[in-house]
Amino acid sequence: MSARALLLAAAILSAVPVTAAERKVGQRPDAGVDTIVTVGTPLLEKFNMVTVTVPRLRDDLKVPLGLQGQIVVPSGAQFRVVREKPLKACTVAEDTYVDHFVGPRGAACLQDADGDGAFDKASAESVMFTTKKIQPPAPYDLVDMPAAAGSDYFRQSLVYLGAAQGVLRLNYREFSHDMARPAFTEELSFPLEATYPQVIAWRDTRITLLGVSNAGLRYRVEPPQ
Repeated sequence: MSARALLLAAAILSAVPVTAAERKVGQRPDAGVDTIVTVGTPLLEKFNMVTVTVPRLRDDLKVPLGLQGQIVVPSGAQFRVVREKPLKACTVAEDTYVDHFVGPRGAACLQDADGDGAFDKASAESVMFTTKKIQPPAPYDLVDMPAAAGSDYFRQSLVYLGAAQGVLRLNYREFSHDMARPAFTEELSFPLEATYPQVIAWRDTRITLLGVSNAGLRYRVEPPQ
């Protein structure tokens, strides 16, 4: 193939859209779960959780490519989506296309041409114009995987500082792109009642305090009302 044809093919591939990441708000610990926290550790964290939907094979896959080698993709392989409709995804690992003579040579790409939830075509990303049918088609599931959060990553954290003399002390911190923002750090205090359980409220979150001991604070973050 001429250098001009290779450049044209690369331009076409680079123009293929990828699956957009979806931003959600994550939380640790999950609501409704009894938890114990010790002094100096986060009692509650809320953060931007960026996910992207990718396919995951149900079973290991092998597809012979004749003289050019074979596709070898384990069921747990991670994929990046290069086209949504019809779905085409390539492995993140660069060892799933194996040449008969030189060994692993690059990523494998799988296609679901009819959108039925099973890959029916396979190719090697580094080998042009070689696509093989998968017989029988390889079923997959769509799953959400973490993606890079980017420059607008944001996290809020409540750190447990201890409970003494009828007062619960917390430290509130905000992080932007994993960098602490000193202007958004403050200490909070809540009066404690003599008996448990008791509820404190922080912004739109209710936290049920279940008890305090030398082992730490036992509590539960309540589901949103």
